[in-house]
Amino acid sequence: MECIGDSCEVGIYVRLVWLFVFITTFLAMLLCYLFLSMRKAREQELLSYTFSKLMIECLEIERRRISRELHDIVLPLVKGTSVSDLIRSICIDLMPPDFKRLSLKDSFAQLCAQFSARTNIECACSIEEKIDLSFLNAENQLHLFRMVQESLNNIEKHSKAKYASLVVCDITRGNSVNLLICVCDDGVGLKNISLENEGLGMRSIRQRAAIIRAALDFISESGNGLMVRIEVFREFVNE
Repeated sequence: MECIGDSCEVGIYVRLVWLFVFITTFLAMLLCYLFLSMRKAREQELLSYTFSKLMIECLEIERRRISRELHDIVLPLVKGTSVSDLIRSICIDLMPPDFKRLSLKDSFAQLCAQFSARTNIECACSIEEKIDLSFLNAENQLHLFRMVQESLNNIEKHSKAKYASLVVCDITRGNSVNLLICVCDDGVGLKNISLENEGLGMRSIRQRAAIIRAALDFISESGNGLMVRIEVFREFVNE
């Protein structure tokens, strides 16, 4: 039996009201779900960041402790022997640079020179002459120094390279000028780069990059070496 007149209009109106209520309720639930998901993701990101920062801080404390014990306890025992220079070199690597005495640019240059002398791998150090690194505080300078140091250590241990390079320069993106650091080699490279097959060195580099909110890329093809590319955003790094 067909509805007629006002009763039909009322029926249509009721159905539209229920449809509106259903859609509104669905959208409200969807927005609530998205909000809770975003908040949970943000909390997990913050927890991961806090854990990474704490772990790196503990690592630096342990480096200093080991360096002091090697210098004060072990080195006197081997003084005058063939391993004394090796112990001194290890102590220097473990201790952080004094950025009040030596600039980050000079520390990078010294790091490359020490790497070449230790490994016999030629390492070119190209740092843009007028580059300004004053926006980096001491903590972030140390993170970048350790990232470059770990990249060079990986080249020494795994790459079978004959040549390496460090490039530090500015890169323009729109209205922003970012800091770009690249460590490259001509070694065997990596077939597959993923979080699952990264070693401790690469994980450490990734953690430090996350702490200073830098963009990090490991770029490689098997047989064509590896590039560690670090892009530091001036507006984010000291937040």
